[in-house]
Amino acid sequence: MISRFKIILGSVSPRRKQLMEGTDLPFSVEPVNGVDENLFPADMDPQGIPLWLARSKSLAFHRPLGTDELLVTADTLVFTPRDSGAGRQEWTVLGKPASAREARHMIEHLSGRCHKVITGVYLRSGGDPAISEGFEDSTLVWFSGLSGQEIDYYIKRYKPMDKAGAYGVQEWIGYIGMERIEGSYFNVMGFPVHKLWLRLKELHVISFP
Repeated sequence: MISRFKIILGSVSPRRKQLMEGTDLPFSVEPVNGVDENLFPADMDPQGIPLWLARSKSLAFHRPLGTDELLVTADTLVFTPRDSGAGRQEWTVLGKPASAREARHMIEHLSGRCHKVITGVYLRSGGDPAISEGFEDSTLVWFSGLSGQEIDYYIKRYKPMDKAGAYGVQEWIGYIGMERIEGSYFNVMGFPVHKLWLRLKELHVISFP
């Protein structure tokens, strides 16, 4: 496998690093700091927030990119449906919980219902012409009803405060609570690597000799 760029994963997420490693792509990790994931335009379509945040992370990278470097950034959010009262469905955004109490409230909200997980991914390179574009992936997830004891056990043992929607599908709660999904499992983990791979091929970033 040949990559015409040095790929940089701009993330401290161990899950994104793990998923990126699964592609066998050569890459390095450099964290992106200074982006408040709770700040975004008030009039924005909620489902556009993940891509907006992924782009914000890319632009906040701590140094200029070399002509041979490609930065990959991402953001994942969970959305639950609500009735707008006008006969149309709207979505409530669930980011990362600030406390165990908020985590419990989020999981209670997901219990026995369907929710949507959206990840935005942004690609940006140095050079001229430069790559500067993003894409999204969306997955529907159905959870069975969870008891209060199950929710408390999960939060106490797994401490999901670093996860959108207060859960990791690859952890215990996913094994016992996820009934089915429609879409990419890896997207629910936080990184739609299948779409990343396809886009890198389309951009001729990667090839096989």
